[in-house]
Amino acid sequence: MRFWKVGGRAVALAALVAIGGTAAPSASAQRSPDGEIAIVQVKPNFYMLAGGGANIGVSVGPDGFVLVDTGSAAMADKVLAALDRLAERYTTSVQGGEIRPRIRHIFNTSAHPDHVGGNDKLARAGLTVFGAVGGLLGGVITNNGGAAILAHENVTERMSAEVNGKPAFPAAGWPSESYTGRQRSYYMNGEAIQVIYQPGAYSDADSIVTFRQSDVIVTGELFDITRFPMIDVEKGGSIQGTIDALSRLIDLTVPPVPFPWQPGRTYLVPAHGRICDQPDLVEYRDAMTIVRDAVDDMIRRGMTLEQVKAADPARAYRTRYGSDTGASTTNMFIEAVYKSLSSNKK
Repeated sequence: MRFWKVGGRAVALAALVAIGGTAAPSASAQRSPDGEIAIVQVKPNFYMLAGGGANIGVSVGPDGFVLVDTGSAAMADKVLAALDRLAERYTTSVQGGEIRPRIRHIFNTSAHPDHVGGNDKLARAGLTVFGAVGGLLGGVITNNGGAAILAHENVTERMSAEVNGKPAFPAAGWPSESYTGRQRSYYMNGEAIQVIYQPGAYSDADSIVTFRQSDVIVTGELFDITRFPMIDVEKGGSIQGTIDALSRLIDLTVPPVPFPWQPGRTYLVPAHGRICDQPDLVEYRDAMTIVRDAVDDMIRRGMTLEQVKAADPARAYRTRYGSDTGASTTNMFIEAVYKSLSSNKK
């Protein structure tokens, strides 16, 4: 079993390697050739799990595992297996047995299936931070003995909303805690953790999660190095909200100045792809700003959506972020940009 450590920018660019030692086909690969989960050590007590859907942030310490997102439902068992292997490194022997890390808290950055699909299994495999609490209320407080799940209240609404007569996600995977307002703060594993709301970006339910001591930020769908942003206009997302959120992320990150060859910096765990830092984020934000301005100019000149698509305002970035297939194509991004900008002009 091999764990890869991010010790500098050159290492970060090629950090995604499978547990079994088989190199992933590229730095942006989300699954190793054999379908296992890659474990990347970002900081001494912080890891990224790649290959289970969206990237999963993992803080480990005396309080156990604190997760940001849980990946897809289909990969939940393999995510649990990867966490079990990671737990081996932090298991300590005590008289009469051993202490092994358990999942204690889960933060969801959005209601996207790649981020919340594993909620049910991972929470049930975990252990509540509360002691025994009796009665019906006790089951709510302790999440029936499992790990707590926290998300913005709009995530809870999305997950519990009925689709074709039944909830979008099983009730056991819904957040057991919801927050409103700008942020929610915790202190676990010896560091301050802040869940910060980012309104109107991918949707109206986005959060980022900062780990102050580790100096790591898990970005959720706000930042995805492998593609143009997914913007769900129907659920409150917008290109301006996305750019605003990216700019806020830039404000929260510290670049490797004045010693860029040293590992010290804020690391970012994006929705998919490799570990990033502030220069990656600035480049991404600037690219989205340029595309936004180009589309806005075309709208002001009276161009229709089809005319804008034909003009290809994102062509300078297609090679890096674009795709003509899959769940998030370049044309889908341009359409979302067009719709969100057009709605502001009504």
